[in-house]
Amino acid sequence: MQRYAIVERGDEASAKLSKKLRKDLDAFLTYDELHPELVISVGGDGTMLRSVHDYIDQLEEVAFVGIHTGTLGFFTDYTIDEANLLVYDIKDKALTVEKRSMIEIEFHEQKFYALNEMRLENSIHSQVIDVFINGEHLETFRGNGLCVSTPSGSTAYNKSIHGAIMAPGPELMQISEIAGINHNAYRSLGSSLILNDSQHVRLETQNYQNAVLCIDLDAFHLEENVTIDVSMSKKYARFASYRQVSFVDRLKKAFL
Repeated sequence: MQRYAIVERGDEASAKLSKKLRKDLDAFLTYDELHPELVISVGGDGTMLRSVHDYIDQLEEVAFVGIHTGTLGFFTDYTIDEANLLVYDIKDKALTVEKRSMIEIEFHEQKFYALNEMRLENSIHSQVIDVFINGEHLETFRGNGLCVSTPSGSTAYNKSIHGAIMAPGPELMQISEIAGINHNAYRSLGSSLILNDSQHVRLETQNYQNAVLCIDLDAFHLEENVTIDVSMSKKYARFASYRQVSFVDRLKKAFL
C-alpha cells in the first residue's frame, strides 16, 4: 500500500488530528485524494459513512479505517488518543480486510447504495406502504415508515426502533417498522423481518405527501407515488483491520 487519503469531520479537534496524521504518514506514504488505497476517517460513524460514499465507485480498491473523535465510533478501531498507534500499525503491520455488506436501492431508474440503512418515513401523518417480497405482497403497512438495514446498520437507526442487532458479515438485510399502527383496522407484521441475498423488497408508497426517503446520509423528499426496490448489493465496503476488535467489544464500548 502506497497511497492514502483522509476524510475528517470538520471540527477543530478532527482538523488538528488530520494535520498531524498527514505529517506522520507522508514520511512513508503518498497522499492521494483521487485514487487512495487507504482512507482514514477522522470523526464518528457519520464521517465514516461519508468516507464510504465519497469513494463509492472505488470500493474494490479502497480500504477504510477510522479514528473516533465524534459522538459514536462503532465503525472506528482507534480513539483520538491512539492516533500514533494507527500510524505505527499502518507502517509495520500487514493489512487485513473485513468486508461489510451493503444494500442497493433503486427508484426513479437510479441506483443508490447504503452501508447502514434506507428509510421511507413520514413524521407528519401516517404513511401507507405496500410491501412485496420477491414480488409477493406481504402487507400494507401503516405508520411512520419502514427501515431496511444491513448488518452494519442494525446497530444504528434500526436499533433505536427495536430491530434486531446482527453481527457484520452475512449478506442479510432487515426490515423494521417505524411506529407501526396495529389495531383492529390496520395490521402489519409488527416485528423485524430478516431476509437473505436471494430475496428483494419492493415498497410502493401511497399518500406520499411529506414522505422522505433517507439513504445513509442523504434524504430525498418524494414528489409522487414511487416504487422503491431494495436488494443486497454486489458492492462491499472494505474495512482495514490492523487490530482485532471483536463484535462483542464494539457493542460494549458503544452501548454498555
